[in-house]
Order: sequence, then structure tokens, then C-alpha cells
Amino acid sequence: MARDPSELGQRIRALIARAELRVGDRIGSERALAEQFGVPRSALREALEELEAASLVRRTMGRAGGVFVADGKIERQLNTLQGVPDLLRQQGFVAHTEVLASGVGVASPSEQRSLALAEGDNVFRLQRRRDAAGVPLSLDTMVLPMRVLAGFQQRDLSESVYRILARDYGIELTHADETIDVTAATPAQAAVLGVAAGAPLFEIWRTAFDASETPIEFSHDFFRADRTRISLRRYGARWKRAAG
Repeated sequence: MARDPSELGQRIRALIARAELRVGDRIGSERALAEQFGVPRSALREALEELEAASLVRRTMGRAGGVFVADGKIERQLNTLQGVPDLLRQQGFVAHTEVLASGVGVASPSEQRSLALAEGDNVFRLQRRRDAAGVPLSLDTMVLPMRVLAGFQQRDLSESVYRILARDYGIELTHADETIDVTAATPAQAAVLGVAAGAPLFEIWRTAFDASETPIEFSHDFFRADRTRISLRRYGARWKRAAG
């Protein structure tokens, strides 16, 4: 019965290889794995901590939690409209938000078009860096219409904006249009994200809407490509007919 964390870790790696598990696949619960290997849960946790430190597994809590195959990347799921802090916590990462700049100003032409604003309307601009497990992940710039968000600048801007919108303004974002490209980090972006100038970034433009089709959020985000995986679920041409 293996109790040495390194030896047990090798057995877990062998299990992953034998079952041909891919990144994101669930290996099992801690309880089930401890029983499978015939070891106390304390010994299993020591082995999992070593594997987690090497970015080979990740652990999550809750009903859908367990131990998953990992490679250190954060999976950004395109099928859901979700704030970065919630996304990170669900994947077992400690999330941190650093507010870099914020303020009210007159909407630019592109902001007017994206948020259906009139000339001279004010917007709230918010730029933040998101960290996962203490390492920079993304540089986000969000623009919101002040006409429906009075007093927004007094909120805790390190919190999830989606949560603030729902809790304090009764605004639920239901869908979004996104465009994703790959770009090279500028020297300024590289300094914020802790990468070399020219390193690949996912560049994401997003306009998010509420149930009445009112545009509420216009964002321009940059995610480190070395820490991010993009995933989505695709449907066949007849999915709407089948769903109806």
C-alpha cells in the first residue's frame, strides 16, 4: 500500500495514462480515489498537493467537484456568460482582481455604437488585471452606460461586476456577442501580465445584453494564451428545431 506522496502520485499519473484521460476529464472524488488506491485520504491529499503544484491535477469543491486532469491552464467556456472570479473559483484557482483604472467619461464613437448611446452620454470605464493562483491571467477593460448605473463608481470594483449588476441594479446579462482573435502583447500589456513583449494573447471584444436586448457591457479583454484554453459546445444545424 503506497503512502509515500511521490509514489502515490506516480500511481495517479499511471491511472490517467491508462484511462487515456484528457485535460479537463474527471479522475474521481477524493474519497473514491483513496478507496481505489487503498490509502487514507490524508495520504491521498499529500499526493494530490504535489500533483497540483506541478499543474497536473486540479481539485474543485461542490456537487460537481472532484479531482480533474489539468495542465495549469484556465478553461474559458464560451457557452456561458460568466465573470472571471466565478470561472476561476469553479476550476479550483484562487482569484484576485487588481483595479488599475476607473472613472466616468463621455462615450467614444465606438462605445456609443456598441451600447446604443446618444452623443454626449456618459459611461463608466473600468480596467482590471485578473490573477489566478497569484499569477496574472488577463487584462480587462469594461465600459458600462451610466444612464442605468447611477452611483456605480461607489461600488467595490474588485468584486464581480456581473454580481453587482444583478444584486444592486436588478440587471441580469443573458447573452453576449464576442469576437476572439490572437494578438501580440504590447510592451505595456506585457508589463501588466508578466509576459515578454510579443507574447501571444487572446484578444476578446464583447458586447453583453440583458433580456430586453439592451446592451449593458462593452468590453475589450486580453488573456494570456499560455494560461488560457478556449472551449465551447457546438450544435447541429437542427438543434433549434429539436429544442422546440
